Amino acid sequence: MDKVWRKGVPFDPAVAPLVARMALVDEYRETLLRLHGTWDTLALLGQMSGTMAEIAQTRESFQTLSHVLLDSLARQQLRDVTHRLHGTAQVAIDVLVRNLFERTADVGFLSTDTAVRSLVANPAGADRAALESRFAAYVAKYSVYDDVVVLDPSGRVLARLDGTAACARCPEPWVADALRPGVPYVERFGSSDLLDGRRGLLYAAAIPGADGRAAGVLCLSFRFDDEMVRLFERLSHDGDGTVVALLDASGRVTASSDPWQLPVGLPVPRARAGGNLVRLAGRDYLAARAPATGFQGYGGPGWEGLAVVPADIAFADPGLTATGSHGALAHTLDTRDIFDEELRGIPLQAEGIQRTLAQSVWNGKLQLGRGSAGQGGNALAAALLKEVSATGDRIRVVIRDAIARLHTTALSSILEHARFQAGLAIEIVDRNLYERANDCRWWALSGDLQQALSDPAQGPRAGDVLAHINGLYTVYSLLVLFDTQGRVVAVSNPARADCVGQALDSDLVRSTLALRDPQAYHVTPHAPSALSVGVPTLTYSAALQGGGVAVVFDGASQFAAMLHDAMPRTPGSIGLLLDRQGRVLASTDRRFEVGGTAPVPPALLELPRGGSAHDVIEIDGTHYAVGVGHSGGYREYRTSGDRRPDDLVVAMLMRLGDRQAVVPPELARFEVRAVNGAAAHDTADIASFVVDGGWFGLPAEAVAQALVGRHVTPLPNARPHVLGLVSWQDEMIAVVDLAAWQSGLAAARREGPLLVCRAAGGKHFAVRVDALGDVLDVPVVSLQPWQSPVDGAPLQLMTGTAGGQPAMLTVLGLSGLLKAVGDAGAVPAARAASQAVAVTA
Repeated sequence: MDKVWRKGVPFDPAVAPLVARMALVDEYRETLLRLHGTWDTLALLGQMSGTMAEIAQTRESFQTLSHVLLDSLARQQLRDVTHRLHGTAQVAIDVLVRNLFERTADVGFLSTDTAVRSLVANPAGADRAALESRFAAYVAKYSVYDDVVVLDPSGRVLARLDGTAACARCPEPWVADALRPGVPYVERFGSSDLLDGRRGLLYAAAIPGADGRAAGVLCLSFRFDDEMVRLFERLSHDGDGTVVALLDASGRVTASSDPWQLPVGLPVPRARAGGNLVRLAGRDYLAARAPATGFQGYGGPGWEGLAVVPADIAFADPGLTATGSHGALAHTLDTRDIFDEELRGIPLQAEGIQRTLAQSVWNGKLQLGRGSAGQGGNALAAALLKEVSATGDRIRVVIRDAIARLHTTALSSILEHARFQAGLAIEIVDRNLYERANDCRWWALSGDLQQALSDPAQGPRAGDVLAHINGLYTVYSLLVLFDTQGRVVAVSNPARADCVGQALDSDLVRSTLALRDPQAYHVTPHAPSALSVGVPTLTYSAALQGGGVAVVFDGASQFAAMLHDAMPRTPGSIGLLLDRQGRVLASTDRRFEVGGTAPVPPALLELPRGGSAHDVIEIDGTHYAVGVGHSGGYREYRTSGDRRPDDLVVAMLMRLGDRQAVVPPELARFEVRAVNGAAAHDTADIASFVVDGGWFGLPAEAVAQALVGRHVTPLPNARPHVLGLVSWQDEMIAVVDLAAWQSGLAAARREGPLLVCRAAGGKHFAVRVDALGDVLDVPVVSLQPWQSPVDGAPLQLMTGTAGGQPAMLTVLGLSGLLKAVGDAGAVPAARAASQAVAVTA
């Protein structure tokens, strides 16, 4: 895809319109631009040192790297924002759809209520006051409704809960739609005569008459605006400017968390293909839409969730930081799960540029040491070399800082996302269990169930009622009616008819029959029972005259579905539903079975009700961001009181990456101990380097050039420490791996600089080292002659410091290295030297 240029930098077309609003990108663009200004100085060095082509190539690599870094920073920032927006939009619509699914079941149940059917069968003789009182009892258990209305087939109001409403007849078409055969319910949103012109979300279902044909319509008015206020408050992102809304099928706002920015009725255009920007009232917004996932076959009213944030504040620093061990964590992670390949390659490219600049400095100092220019020229060249070295250091620091900030920002974003998703998941659980607690109390009001307890002959009829209810409320595995002796009178599933006449668990029966408040209910601990056929779950029950009704929640599948609906849409994420002891009640990962213990820090399980937090944990060598959300209840369901042992907790684990070996920090430069007096003026140039963590050197006049990134051609049947051949100045020269030569092992195919050495007679060869040090100007008196006790090779030792710690550098002789090339049987002098260093230290 063609890039779009902004301020001299090519960006991905998706982020190009937004980079002007990304302060982080602009900050690093300015920093990198300042570094670009140093390349003219480096080019001058190249002309003086004869490495102009090398400097020009490195300059081009740096410019390419700068462009890749800025584009990657921009794309990562956009990705973080859009992922958060999409997650918010998806949850907004899915939580609502789950709620509305229950409404479709409620209207189907209440439309078959005995008292309601009696009213439409005999409007003149019905006790409307008693029926309206019955409606009040239903709504007292379900505060999601503000009205219950019974209509005759013509739309005339026969009874209603809201006594202040003026409407006597509703002629709207949806009434006739609800009366049509085969229509289970009608869902209608908008202003309505039935609500005296105000808008609302109505659910209507036909009331069956004695002959089975529709005799009227029952209508439930859902407290839509009240519900949306609660939901939007739950979805808020701590003042980050995000606005959440619902859109109808035409793309118009039906509800909004901010009516000033997204007023109801506003048409919201779709972002252009491949983009995320929409313009509203002259202001640019980043936007994400999400259609409903659906629940139990119900797809909702055909709406979408929408989350937007003004583009000018979308990339503001949210104030989130991954401090302490979390801040350092990014350096121990394999980040392929977080960043794309291009972004992960930036540090490697920066390291390559720094190595090339270090090579230029090294080679320049070698030339200075050989007196390739006059005294004035040496001074100028030395100053330029110092600038090259400083530039390499600045490039490394800038790139490292940019990547570290990106790591910290990404880690903070993931931690917050895990916490947010866990909070939303426990919200779904609380809302779902609110419905369960209310369902059993609703059904305790059923006249048909009451009759079955007073007249045993009505048992089959009660079974049919329970089966009808279970068909509407598909989240249950079994519904049970029992008498005061605890014996089962009827069940919803004919396959479980063998339960009829059997005695239930005495604790459940005793606790249920002890309930005196019609608003009260009983719930068992999450455990296996006979009713659940040994599967751990919750059973809710409520008392009614002559017995009780128990509902067995299909916890295994329903809890798993709740976790699935709230899962972060990132590979490797894990959802767990726990109790306060960390015991697993449901899991999306087979490694954490129900009944086992979750790997969640105890401190996260001890938060107050409604609390949420995040942390980082490690499982089998893989780091995860873990967010937890504690149950805080919903509406009147368990929203007050202190922590309880049966409180539930959701833990969301988002994969960060596998643990990788910590890369050791760069070795400090070797510093020579100072020598005072006239002896300090008699100096020698030593080209230093690192092999296997130890410091070594060669006389500068013996080193022709340092090479970086050269291809070495393997040499068949070569000695174990000989890597192969490399091309240098129109000849092929042998390459010795110094680390392999010292250890006596075969050479490994690893990267490292090559030092081209010149020996007597014009012979050249190369040695591979791990890293270049500096070309040291050392007093000759600092070099202590030493002879290898193994092969008698002449060596020199020099004491000094590295990183503030005492260190020793071994100056190798060319004779020993020549043996490495030409005599496979010789004992390496360098190995003896390293042993001497260990003894001396």
